[in-house]
Amino acid sequence: SQAEQRLTSLLGREVRIGKIAFSPWSLQLTLEQLSVASAAGAGAPPLLSVARLMANADMRSLLRLAPVIEALEIDAPVVRVARIAEGRYDVDDLIERFGKAPAEPKESNEPARFALYNLRLQGGAVEFDDQPVKRVHRLQDLQVALPFLSNLPDHVAVDALPRLAFKLNGAAFDSGAQSKPFAHDRASQFDLNIADLDMAPWLPYVPAALPLKPSRGKLATQLQLQFSLAVDGAPRVSLRGKASLADAAFVAAGETNTPAVAWQRLDVSLADVQPLARKVALGDVTLAGVQI
Repeated sequence: SQAEQRLTSLLGREVRIGKIAFSPWSLQLTLEQLSVASAAGAGAPPLLSVARLMANADMRSLLRLAPVIEALEIDAPVVRVARIAEGRYDVDDLIERFGKAPAEPKESNEPARFALYNLRLQGGAVEFDDQPVKRVHRLQDLQVALPFLSNLPDHVAVDALPRLAFKLNGAAFDSGAQSKPFAHDRASQFDLNIADLDMAPWLPYVPAALPLKPSRGKLATQLQLQFSLAVDGAPRVSLRGKASLADAAFVAAGETNTPAVAWQRLDVSLADVQPLARKVALGDVTLAGVQI
């Protein structure tokens, strides 16, 4: 009851939890039948529902004064979001609630330290109801497995191979996975390959507050998300490869026809991008056919 009351107060939405189990010796927490109400209130499908969430923390969290999670499992998470008008969504209240900057932001070049290992999400779904155009986008059968998301060295057993798979409006995607079990760094990776994805159907969902709003473009990627663990336990998450945005155009706020900026092709080579370590190393960046 305390968890439900505190989360309801935090989110401004009714939160229900069917069951909580906690083991103080192993620091394993399990939640079952978690739900967060939608803006429509009682009777409407929830904004978020999760059949089961299990987090297995490590005692070293107390010694390091930072969270060390040995495993995180999420079963059948379902998210339902609706666009109710141009530039308006049924989660605007949550965005406003959590989008406010803290009164005294702390200036620091160091990222927050944490260690999350063996992340598994299965049976996920996202339903996006575009009410103005009477169309529903569905992402189904979402499967995510990550060996770790960590910037804190630790010696935790890793048994999850990286994978991303889903169906978007009926079209299937599966990243595949590659591992090197006998390599000293226990490296693994999955590929993110996209061939000329037309961005036009998704551009109406770009926030209207942007000074320049994209009006067209085709995205292509040949990226590899790589995971490796050094002998000392230091984790490394690195994104490498190439990305391009072709036939792109951006219009100024209030305009609909004449682009303010357009180009034929932008190619970016990612030499070594480590988002958790706040490091970005690019190779060649080529911009062709620019019009301003």
